[in-house]
Formats: sequence, C-alpha cells, structure tokens
Amino acid sequence: MDTAKLEEFNPWWINGTVDSDLALPFKRAIFPEIERHLESRFVVALTGLRRVGKTTILYQVIQQLLQEKIHPTKILFFSFDETSARLSEVLDSYREFHSQDFREEKCYIFLDEIQKYQNWENELKKYYDLYPKLKVVISGSASLSIRKKNKETLAGRIFEFILTPFTFKEFLKLNNLTETELKYETKIKPLFITFAKKGGFPETFSFDHDKDFKEYIKALIVDKIIYQDIPKMFKIEDPGFLGVLLELIATNPGMYLDYQSLSKQFEKDRRVIKDYISYLKESFLIRILGNYRKGSSTTLRKRKRAYPADNALSYVYQAKIDDAFFGRMVETLAVNKLNATSFWKNGNEIDIVDSDIPIEVKYQEQINSEDVKPLRGFMKRFNQPRGLLITKKDEREINFAEGNIQLIPAWKWFLE
Repeated sequence: MDTAKLEEFNPWWINGTVDSDLALPFKRAIFPEIERHLESRFVVALTGLRRVGKTTILYQVIQQLLQEKIHPTKILFFSFDETSARLSEVLDSYREFHSQDFREEKCYIFLDEIQKYQNWENELKKYYDLYPKLKVVISGSASLSIRKKNKETLAGRIFEFILTPFTFKEFLKLNNLTETELKYETKIKPLFITFAKKGGFPETFSFDHDKDFKEYIKALIVDKIIYQDIPKMFKIEDPGFLGVLLELIATNPGMYLDYQSLSKQFEKDRRVIKDYISYLKESFLIRILGNYRKGSSTTLRKRKRAYPADNALSYVYQAKIDDAFFGRMVETLAVNKLNATSFWKNGNEIDIVDSDIPIEVKYQEQINSEDVKPLRGFMKRFNQPRGLLITKKDEREINFAEGNIQLIPAWKWFLE
C-alpha cells in the first residue's frame, strides 16, 4: 500500500498531535468508559448512526494517548469510508514503514467504518490471535455487520459501544449551561423544545436555517445510509423503498408494524417489507419495540411498534409540527433516551415499559383521571407499585390503591 496514504491519515507521526478540528474539545458522556476499555484485551467496537461523532471519539482517544506519552508511531488510524484497501495491506505497510514488531511492542490500531471492508472479521481475528499486544478499536455505522461477526468469528473478542445522537444533557453541556441554570424552567424549556424538535446531531446545532438543517440530514445521513451503506451490505432491489418506509415511520412515530397491511398498501411482498424494516433498524435509523409480557423476551412478541431513532428524521419529513405531533416527538425522545425495547397493549396501552415500570407521555395542558387509567391498569395487573407520567408542566405525586404515580414535566425528566 502507498505509505503516503497512511501519512495522510496519521499526521501525528510528523507533528505529534491530532488537529483540534478532528479531536474536538467536547467529550461525550460515554468517552471515559471507552477510554477505560483501552486497557482490556478486547477489540473495542464503536457503532451508531452516521454523523453522531464516532470518528471524533476515535481522534479524541488518539489525542489522549499522545498526551499520555504514547509514541506517535505506535498509533495507526485508517478509514474505510472512502478508501478501498485490504486490512492486511494497511497493517503490513504500517509495520514495515515504522519497523514495528507486533509481537514485542504495543501498538494501537484505529479502523474507521470497518463494515465497508468485506471479510474484515476474519482478518482482524488473525491479527488479534497472533499479536496479543495489539489494541484494536473499530467503528461502524451498521450494527448488523458488527454484531453478526461478534456472534461468529469474533465471539468473545469484541466489546461494543453504541453511540447515540446527543442526549438533552449533552446538548445543554455543549451550550455551557451551569448547574445553577439547570434549575430554571425559563432557561431550560426553550432549549428543550428546540432539542425535542430537531434532535441530537451535533453538527446541526449551529444551523440557523431550516433549509440547511433539512438538506444536511437528508444528504449526509438518510441518503448516505439508504443509497450507499445498506445496498453495499445487502442485495436489495429497491433502495428508494427504504426511504418510503423511513418517511412513513418518521411521520407516524410509534406506528404499529402490520406487515400484511403494508404489503397491500405498497404492493410488496411482506417478507421484503420485513427485511427492509430490519435494514433500517440495523442501520440505526429506527427503533423497534415489542409488546411487554413479564418474564419473557419482548423480541418474541409479534406486535411491534416503530419509532425514528432521532427526531431530526421526523423534522425533515413532517410538513407541520402541531401540538399533537410535538407530543409524539416527546414520546419518541423518551423512547430513545431509555433505549426502550417494550411497550404494553392489552386493552389499555402504555408507551414504554422500562425495568418493569410503566411510563406514559402526556404532553398536554391538563392531566385528568383518564390519563392515569392505563398506568393504574398496568400496575394492578403486574403488581407494580410505581408508575411514571411525563407531562408538559404538571408535577406531583398521586397515590392510588395500586401504588404511586409520579408526574414530572418533560424538560425536567430529561435532565435526570
């Protein structure tokens, strides 16, 4: 491999540091945990949506290593995003260029967007098993590839972190709000409304115009995944239909997935629709929830609901965001904050069941007795003494025969 390409990817070999435009000063909440795992033998895998900051974290880790006096030539970065090369060629060229002995010297290898390289798992396994001193950190924008290889070739050798879009707390921290300011609704609520509508892609936070925001999300996230990433990983006949399904879910957050009905609506085989939905999920564009049943896996339950993985997707597709739709965006935000996997529907309906606790989102002016009935029904049926109602402004606790229901304003709950 041309060593000039390696030099281009690794300027710290020459100047001893990472450019500040690459290793940005703001660190995500997950950073210390990733840093801690640098001491383990495992391959560290960082996966998540495009443009949420995976590559930035890789550069930040590299900068941290340099500050800890790791010699610059002991650190290799390579991206498969736009560059085609064999992993063996990359590592062998690096080893020869710097006369590295992988058996005797600890080296740190950072491989970005590795899922775009075919057969990466077998080559990586070879280096992992042969050279215990190598520390490998990889990133990928699709979970199916990473997790499938985890279960097969790299079983017991890989530890995966999933990087989500920014949380509300990270958004506020990036805006330099102090602990004192976090107590004041008048300070926080306007920022919450903005965040709930436009989501957590960090590069969009500075955009002043909707046109720029929507073009960014559509071109650099949606279209890249739908027309490039997914077709490269799977043999699909109609990538445009992926966009149709994504728009349907983004404009109907929490919709029930009725594959038979969707098959009739779009005149597509239901198996194709089910596969396409799974591709959207494994590319982190959507989240799927299963119907809760205590003591059993939600993944085995037939009834499913789908949400966009970030409200930026809804903002791009939804022509008008009225109060009712904004309430559904708050619900989506709650689902993604909790990494929720379960809802409950059995006559009554509960938006989220998290650690066996029922959670409802009612972003409206007034809360009445009808609004807490589903929570009470769940609590009675499953002998659960706690329930949570996320509101627009109501804050109190209500005691019933079934147990205690806490009401908390959304802006405050998302700070927890």
